[in-house]
Amino acid sequence: MKTPQYLHVFACESNYSHSLLSMLDQHISLDQHVFLFGFGKIDKQKSDLQKKLSSRILHVRNPFHVVKVLFSLHKFKWVYFHYLSYDPTLLFWFLNKKRLQKSTWVVWGNDIYSYYKRNKNIKTRIYEYLRRRIIPVFPEIAAFVEEDVDFVRKNYSSEAEYVPILYPIPVNLDNLKSIPLKKQDDFPVFLLGNSADPSNRHIEVLEALSKHRNARLKIYCPLSYGGSPAYKKQVTERGKRYFGDNFIALTELLDAVTYAKLLSEVDVALMNHNRQQGLGNILALLYLGKKVYMRTSITSYPFFLRNQCEVFDIENIKSDSLDEIKKMTQRMSENKAIVESIISEKNYLHLWQHLLNKH
Repeated sequence: MKTPQYLHVFACESNYSHSLLSMLDQHISLDQHVFLFGFGKIDKQKSDLQKKLSSRILHVRNPFHVVKVLFSLHKFKWVYFHYLSYDPTLLFWFLNKKRLQKSTWVVWGNDIYSYYKRNKNIKTRIYEYLRRRIIPVFPEIAAFVEEDVDFVRKNYSSEAEYVPILYPIPVNLDNLKSIPLKKQDDFPVFLLGNSADPSNRHIEVLEALSKHRNARLKIYCPLSYGGSPAYKKQVTERGKRYFGDNFIALTELLDAVTYAKLLSEVDVALMNHNRQQGLGNILALLYLGKKVYMRTSITSYPFFLRNQCEVFDIENIKSDSLDEIKKMTQRMSENKAIVESIISEKNYLHLWQHLLNKH
């Protein structure tokens, strides 16, 4: 067994990290890689992959453990940060900035746009102080949408090299391909957001749709992760007030196959995020030929336009009729081929091999 040369630091386990490890394990040797998962729920029902990689997977269970692991950083040739945690670990990286000179920040989205919380309270001001001294040290930033890196360069005086990357989305292409095309019903089925994070701005969309409360429609609203219990309750109560049983809050995580089937039922997705988020969901929906509304101000909107995908300005739902909102276009059917080239395993592997082979 080779001595590990590369450390991957994850905030916690997730469907995305599991999908990434599964893909990498099928195509490259991971003997020189170690995967460190931070505080968070540990999947006790370990998959065959987790058992296979057990000697390469570490879990942080207490502060002493994390300090012990992180102080061994000098042993590694390169470190990959899969999400820059917005928590007290920023102090450790601040005190060990030199280590970051041989590392890559693989952004997830929220770890960039924590910038908007910088003046919320004393704690966020301290975090922002640390981030402003940590982020410029990274020599490269890996992200799917280059505009996200432009945001970092602009707001953190970063000169990092941009490296294109994309996580395999948990709803894989095979699951999507096996789903029969949905026949257009008389009433539309909406998907509102992708999580309970307030950045989804659920209430704003519910208010805009409330004028159609007496129409036949159905709204699925994923609230299984992110956000506070109080916020989830607020969204659910508002949705039920306007739409009754036609508003369905999804409070439990669904497995990949079940979630793919749910997406197949959707006609229109309403992604009102005020920052780049829910990219995996949007890609899956576009592949399935669904109509996707999103804010034109976020970084992923110009990305989709640049790649000739048809997406729609969510501001329009405030004035459009229900018939106009659910109206399909010819170009939407062309989104499938475009997205297929993006979320194919061939493209995922090409991007990750390019990143890993650089070091």
